[in-house]
Amino acid sequence: MALSFAACNAKVENTYTTKTVTDFLGREVEIPAHPQRVACLYASIAHMMCLLEQTDKVVGCPAGVKRDLVMQAKFPDYESLAVPYQSGSINVEELVSLDADLVLIRNSTAQAKAETEKLEKLGIPYVVVDYFSMEDTRNAIKLMGEIFDAEDKAQEYIDFYDATINLVDKALKGLPEEDRYTVYHSVNEDTRTDVAGSLCDEIITKAGLINVSAQKGEGLISEGEKSYTTLEEIYKWDPDAIIANEYAVTENILSDPKWSGLTAVRNGVVYTLPVGATRWGHPGSIESHMATLAIAYMFYSDRFGDLDLYSYVHDYYLNYWGLDFDDDTITMILSGKGMRLPKRGENSKAA
Repeated sequence: MALSFAACNAKVENTYTTKTVTDFLGREVEIPAHPQRVACLYASIAHMMCLLEQTDKVVGCPAGVKRDLVMQAKFPDYESLAVPYQSGSINVEELVSLDADLVLIRNSTAQAKAETEKLEKLGIPYVVVDYFSMEDTRNAIKLMGEIFDAEDKAQEYIDFYDATINLVDKALKGLPEEDRYTVYHSVNEDTRTDVAGSLCDEIITKAGLINVSAQKGEGLISEGEKSYTTLEEIYKWDPDAIIANEYAVTENILSDPKWSGLTAVRNGVVYTLPVGATRWGHPGSIESHMATLAIAYMFYSDRFGDLDLYSYVHDYYLNYWGLDFDDDTITMILSGKGMRLPKRGENSKAA
């Protein structure tokens, strides 16, 4: 009944001005010229709105965003927002209650016919914003700039993104193939990893490493957008190093006897990737440029001359997020520890 009622209301002719944008799927979508009440149904979209100083327009966001301490520091009101999308499903009643004039979704939601039908019946315009590569990431931020009349700010971020990648390219130029480390990347779970051509694979490759799951992996198990391997396969690859998105996974790999025979574990070359506004090395991160720099610096710091990574990270958050973090917070960000509250966590705050 709520769905039918909302659909009837949505048929009332719009009185506001509109504009047309082209989304990730190539759809030309007519949206409000100046959206004021926006439901973000994917974490990275909420991150981009925060980056572009559009948080006053957010009326709904994913629950996970509320655990990001940088997001709390930037926009404390996220904690009180509604959560209209959980477990892969849009909560119609919740969305209707928000009186949203625009919904932003990811590609997997757009591919679920049952979910897009909900939006179409409600009559709320929706735009697909997603990315699976660095080029996609640039395009997604550019699209968000177009939606919110923040093109200049979006371009400034893209320019810095490119400058950071160019910094890494210059530092690693001429790196001999035999000097490149082989690495296994754990994505949130110990045996979840990368496929060839993914954003994470691009990050690792640009950082000068050989990503074993992408280049040597056979028989990866796909579950939706996630890919898994087995510990047996990781032993076959026996990488020089392991990098993980979650500090708890790093601790488990270093302490669990089942992993102890790996060269990386025996040598203690198991690192947690930084966590800032996003988990830098996550496939949904809008900070893949920072992940590329951090990973390259982890393994080839001698090629970066007098680069002060702390200052670089500090200036990045100050200039593009408006956050002046102290050294202790930068240490936390680079360690990957303590920058996301556990589920049900309540009291921790970023500096």
